[in-house]
Amino acid sequence: MTGRHTRPRPRTGRRILQLLSGLSLTLAILCAYHVGWIWWGDSLDSIHTQQTLAARHGVKDVDAGDTTRIAKPRDGDPPKETEPAYGTVLGWMWIPRFGNDWKRAIQEGTDTNVLANQGIGHYEHTPMPGGKGNSAYAGHRTPGDLGPADTLQPGDPIVIQTAGHWYIYRVQSSWMTTPDDIGVLEPDGDARTITLTTCKWSLDEADSLSARLIVRGRLESWSDVKDGIPAELAGTAARPAATARTTVSRVIRHMSAAMPVSRILAVMAGGVWLLLAGLAWLIWHGGRPRREPTWNPLTLAWRLQTGPIPLRTILFILFWTMILFAEWAWLSPWLDATIPLFSTSPSMTGA
Repeated sequence: MTGRHTRPRPRTGRRILQLLSGLSLTLAILCAYHVGWIWWGDSLDSIHTQQTLAARHGVKDVDAGDTTRIAKPRDGDPPKETEPAYGTVLGWMWIPRFGNDWKRAIQEGTDTNVLANQGIGHYEHTPMPGGKGNSAYAGHRTPGDLGPADTLQPGDPIVIQTAGHWYIYRVQSSWMTTPDDIGVLEPDGDARTITLTTCKWSLDEADSLSARLIVRGRLESWSDVKDGIPAELAGTAARPAATARTTVSRVIRHMSAAMPVSRILAVMAGGVWLLLAGLAWLIWHGGRPRREPTWNPLTLAWRLQTGPIPLRTILFILFWTMILFAEWAWLSPWLDATIPLFSTSPSMTGA
């Protein structure tokens, strides 16, 4: 008797093992992507939220990369800013120590609804920027917000931009205190000071919520927005090592005006992958060898690519890049909002 030679069919147990091992690795990759979202991706998309809020309240998003005009600092009495209603964006806060591209919108109020926008909250009934007394602000301790607050050193600038003016403060000191120490919000005589409050950095929730980090500074000068940007911001943007990062940050901010960056990047990566994968399939699909069936999702993702190994590798990377930004755009925010295990730890977000 003669017949064609056929491959033995994989047993069900082997296929289940393939499925479980592949799913485990896939979930590990997705969890790593989610950690990346917590540390960077979330703050990337918060730019869109803050720009939208700022534009809605008429606060201009000034480009610190434009060093052609440096505003002349003034040391006289600054103008009196009007205290806005709760939730209103009153300006932007820039802290060059955190990076030349670091800036966060300032909203009136310090509750969770305000701080959830990953910006800075202005304590109601404390002086406005430049005003006499202690102008106080709060922020989460997430990596994208005031996470590096403990790196601030005496002399570091904290720059606040309102609709019409710049206010330059210089850090004087920082210390730890208890959450109920409301004395940190009290004025220091007639001095024009600034206070930042945020949680103690700790991976242990109880330890984090047991203390507050306080940063105190004093007003040095002020200037008009129409005259250009302060030298404190121009100095960071002009460093050669920061040029590439500044350019990338500027592109991201321009992209964010339309929609969250992760969605744009997901669509772009997906479009490039579909185009290249489609062309590769049209050219090389006829020469694809017959392969043994598998239930491993990672193997299936690799087999989805067509063409020579170098091209398939590029397509595979593009495929997982598309998955990365799609997770950041839709899955990670949902996980953060609905599943405590995947949410940003309270120990990182207390203000």
